[in-house]
Amino acid sequence: MRSGMRGGMRGGMHSGDDPMHGFPARIAGLGRGTTVTHSFRAAAATLRLDPGQLPIRDRAVLRILNRARLANAEQLGILVYRNRHYAQIRLRRLWDLGYLERSGLPPPTGIGGSPYVYRLAPAAIARLGYAPRPWRGPGYVAHTLDAVEAVCALIRASDPETRPVLLRWLPESIVVDVLPAGPAADTVVVIAADDGPATLCLEIDEGNQHLAPIRDKLRIYRGALDGRPGWHVLFVVPTADRAAWLRRAAREVRDGSAWVTTLDELRGRGLGARLAPVPGPSATPMVLGGLGAGPSPLAGPAVGSRRWLELLGSGGAETSHLL
Repeated sequence: MRSGMRGGMRGGMHSGDDPMHGFPARIAGLGRGTTVTHSFRAAAATLRLDPGQLPIRDRAVLRILNRARLANAEQLGILVYRNRHYAQIRLRRLWDLGYLERSGLPPPTGIGGSPYVYRLAPAAIARLGYAPRPWRGPGYVAHTLDAVEAVCALIRASDPETRPVLLRWLPESIVVDVLPAGPAADTVVVIAADDGPATLCLEIDEGNQHLAPIRDKLRIYRGALDGRPGWHVLFVVPTADRAAWLRRAAREVRDGSAWVTTLDELRGRGLGARLAPVPGPSATPMVLGGLGAGPSPLAGPAVGSRRWLELLGSGGAETSHLL
């Protein structure tokens, strides 16, 4: 969900009132907050190495950053390099070569060295033939990192080579045609639910959007998902209190395909993440892996797998027609 004016959340839910009560409070992380240093810088104005000479995983990173816009080293370690330290080495190399820009982020603990968030440098965008995009402000950094973090949480849940959980990932930049009659989700993913593939329209909520746009979005989704078995809306929120507020706020919108969970719940449980229905007042929880399934997507490699990275690095692409 797009950032708006920051609104307060009043009142909590007691343990008997809401199945989301008791979720762990969101840990301050790389994707949270708006106090982000957004002075992105590249080490070189021109590329110091031809793209064809880059390793396949480095080229996959460039494709991922073109789609997702931003990511940090930990996330790219999960998506591409399988190791955070190695990811830091490779990303520093791509920065030195002029392919990436980076900006500092506040550390989670407030001490120690500042981690970096990365995006494509103008020289790389021009050389690779991508369309340049305007800067959208510091709130967009936090929002985008949280969207990527939700995807990484699902990849962490299992081995993408042997038991993939995440079958498809369409970031915001390529979801426009997924629901022609509905809103453009922040991210669309297909997961391997217990009964088959389930398609999720992820709405990343930073806890600062007000009542009217949330209700409007739910009403539009209700019509757009009608007749699409296995399709769901999943709001990913920062805290259990925000989840309880969202459920109360949306009670007048009757929709059986919308759910809410927290980012920490996804991180900690993967397909076992607990969901609550949106709107309330139903107190019947659900787990992510238990969502209703629909038709299988067209054949393609699982997200995070070696074949998926080779596809991206060699110029292939996942697009909305694979859903």
